[in-house]
Amino acid sequence: MHDWRLYQKPVTTSARRIFRSGRFILGLMISAWAVPLLAANTEQVRDAVEETRLVSSWHWLETQRDGVSRNVSNVGRYLDDWLAGEGVGERSNESYLRVKLNQRVSRYDSYEGTARISGRIDLPRATERWKLIFESEDAERTSLSDQRLNNIRPSSISGGFSYRLPERNGLQMSHDAGVRGRLPVDPFYRFKVRYGKNLNEKWYGGVDSKLYFYHQDGWGQDSRVYFSRTISDGLNFRMDSEMKFSDKRNEFEFGQSFSIHQSLGERETLTYELGVIGISQPNPRTENYFLQAVYRKAIYEDWLVMELAPQLISERENNWKPDPQFQFNLEVYFFDF
Repeated sequence: MHDWRLYQKPVTTSARRIFRSGRFILGLMISAWAVPLLAANTEQVRDAVEETRLVSSWHWLETQRDGVSRNVSNVGRYLDDWLAGEGVGERSNESYLRVKLNQRVSRYDSYEGTARISGRIDLPRATERWKLIFESEDAERTSLSDQRLNNIRPSSISGGFSYRLPERNGLQMSHDAGVRGRLPVDPFYRFKVRYGKNLNEKWYGGVDSKLYFYHQDGWGQDSRVYFSRTISDGLNFRMDSEMKFSDKRNEFEFGQSFSIHQSLGERETLTYELGVIGISQPNPRTENYFLQAVYRKAIYEDWLVMELAPQLISERENNWKPDPQFQFNLEVYFFDF
């Protein structure tokens, strides 16, 4: 009987080295294939975890916002029910609250951050045209230049009623009456008129005018005439001429601006604007020039809106030296309709 081991060739030292080298090379090949695959899987897992966290954060933010929105609408419904009485019928309530956070950086004013709040309580069952309004923006006491550059600073909360007349042939009129929330109490009244009409196939013209009276500051007026023209789909040209008068300062302000509005997509716009502001006191003169671009986009559904606005301003009080500014605005809308 033969032993099979007698016919087996002896494995030399060189053969063993070759075999070990082959195993080493094979290990390197497996590592070269497995390590990138493992890294890719790890990256995918990390991205999935990060995406889950982001979705969870948005979900939490949306849940909080929806809760506040329901409370805002409930206040409107409760007041509407109380004023309307029983058996009037159901109607949707279009009450809303807007919170606007403004961050501004400039060469001369350094950094400034503000928060503004405004809103409306809808009363559709109590009456067709009455609204409860509240706001912390005091546009009537803000200069025309600050209005055009969106530099409206928050003031004391004002509240009151707004009554809108039915629209007729493009003409809208409304009356606002209320009090500014400070001591002593400062009642106010505003009358607004808006009219717009298509002049031809491409041109549109309109007028916005506001006459107001505050017990503490006296009366004032703010009017604007504008013309807009369609350049192409999603691109429009607009020209605004504005005049503002303040009885307290006994001063007129004049503004002229030209702008191009571009629609970039759903709830996304870009506006380029060039303008000049003048005043009547102590003598009629130009006060400043401004150039700005405003990018506006709804970054989450239709209630979270971001606004970026690089600006270049040249003012008389700064010896016409260019003042670069940048604004970042974040608007949160609370509504349940």
